[in-house]
Amino acid sequence: MNGAERLNFFRWFETPLGRALIARETPYLAQGVRRFHGDTMLWLGPVPVAGLDLDRCMVRHRLFGAMCENRRGHMAMEGGASTFVGRPDALPFAPGSVDAVVLHHALDCAEDSRATVREIYRVLRPGGRLLVCGFNPYSLWGLRRAVASVRRDAFRGARFVGPTRLVDWLAVLGFELDEGVRFLMYRPPVDIGAYESVRWARMRAALERSRLPLGGVYFLLARKTAISLTSLRSSATADARKLSPLALPKPTTRDGP
Repeated sequence: MNGAERLNFFRWFETPLGRALIARETPYLAQGVRRFHGDTMLWLGPVPVAGLDLDRCMVRHRLFGAMCENRRGHMAMEGGASTFVGRPDALPFAPGSVDAVVLHHALDCAEDSRATVREIYRVLRPGGRLLVCGFNPYSLWGLRRAVASVRRDAFRGARFVGPTRLVDWLAVLGFELDEGVRFLMYRPPVDIGAYESVRWARMRAALERSRLPLGGVYFLLARKTAISLTSLRSSATADARKLSPLALPKPTTRDGP
């Protein structure tokens, strides 16, 4: 996603549909943030979330990482959070210096999603929490992103990371999920006034109760463990190399008859 595409993606969250998405996500973001505690929380994403009650978050210092310099003036976060501009895959923090991280659609517009996840693991302390909110590529919203590759659209250049792939990345790095993946936004990614009728509202509620992995947005909450799966594999390989070689018998020669 280049600079112009990233700016268009950020501006989309200010549209009526974008604001409706944020309003739907806010209760889940607030619920996840209330589980955080410690000294420092880092929030990375295209837009701040207005109305989010950060005062109930048990973290003393809050940092909002704006991912676009052109939008810095629009990035004031409520709750006394400081703002900085930086790349999510190259954060200006020491290893293990952050207690909690929120990736609010940050992976959707990151240049390298996998490198971003590795960077989050680096800056999180052991036991630190990670909350991820992202678009589900296996949904109507993912279909819109696919169509955006051939037509002008705010989702052009976005790269949605599927929840299954993300869970695999987290497991390899050394994260454990606190609970299962949660899906929401079972609605088309278009402005349809009739879609807000009572009939559609009931259908959306039924789909959310079914928890089918087809919602436009997914949430997951994970915790960084002390030892990663990669470290365990590396240790096992190193131990195997330390094993003494077997004492094989030397070949013998025979005299001719």
